Amino acid sequence: MGATGRTVHQFHTRTKTGRVPRLDAAAPGPWVELNAADAAGLGIGEGDLVRVESPRGRLEAPARITGIRRGVVFVPIHYGYWDLEPGAAPRAANEVTNSTWDPVSKQPIYKVTAVRVTRAGG
Repeated sequence: MGATGRTVHQFHTRTKTGRVPRLDAAAPGPWVELNAADAAGLGIGEGDLVRVESPRGRLEAPARITGIRRGVVFVPIHYGYWDLEPGAAPRAANEVTNSTWDPVSKQPIYKVTAVRVTRAGG
């Protein structure tokens, strides 16, 4: 299961915090957090470029091996495309999240979705 969320150094899509040198240096790009056992089983090491895919789309980012719960993947929501060169690999968390919404509140379900994780290029 893939989960998305916030990181302390950035806010929303970084249109402001991404322009603050100290904040940008602390968290300049997205990452994919994986449990150590899950990563080992996939042949993924710290810093390896990984692909996260769902029926909706894909993203690519470096792996961070953490103590996250087994079977869960975390990607921060703050990284879109405003500061990338054209043709760069997709990196926005919402590329893979579910595109449905709650029928009453109309709130999109962007927090979790089923994903497949592979080492990019392998």
